[in-house]
Amino acid sequence: MNRRDVVVGLGALVGTGAAASGTGAFSAAEVSREAKINVVDDSDGLVGLVANDAVAGVRMNTGGELTISLGDDDPGVNVGSVYQFGAFVSDNGVTDITGDTFSVVAADDPSDMSGGQESLESAFAVVNQSANDLALTVDFELRDDSDEGTKYAFELQSSQGGGGTREGLATSPITGQLTAQLATGESIGVSFIVNALDGATADEIAGSLSLSATTV
Repeated sequence: MNRRDVVVGLGALVGTGAAASGTGAFSAAEVSREAKINVVDDSDGLVGLVANDAVAGVRMNTGGELTISLGDDDPGVNVGSVYQFGAFVSDNGVTDITGDTFSVVAADDPSDMSGGQESLESAFAVVNQSANDLALTVDFELRDDSDEGTKYAFELQSSQGGGGTREGLATSPITGQLTAQLATGESIGVSFIVNALDGATADEIAGSLSLSATTV
């Protein structure tokens, strides 16, 4: 999650002083007020990003930012393999990129956060911790250097009313966006699959997933 835009506004209105004192004239004045804005870990933000600690390569880094890192300093996916990171709601639309022998792991409600971190089955979750309903957009800014040998799929999942729903599916090559509505206290999840059955050891998929949230 390399891009997040946060706009913070501070405003003050003083309206009764002149009426109380009559003319409101003065020669000099100094007024001080305190303001406190905390920069917090992704998991504690108004738009919270929560990594599933049980999923390899998805974690909070030392700066408190959620990262997905497979390869380089971390173990990568094997050549001639299929890996799934987090449960999907359904295998519809992804079986054509997973091969004939791979079974997609599905769950009824993978992005459920009601029971705490232990209940999360998505690779990571986005939680609306603000007081407003949000319209969420996920942009994929991925550079694929695999010459189409390595394929992948990302599923956006909602958790509402005790059940999981697929909000969107993006498969390689990804050129579009995924969107969802997120009420206060609700969470959505993201899980993904990497298919390197026809891949090569030099293949690389790099870039970022950018989340944009606006109030509804």
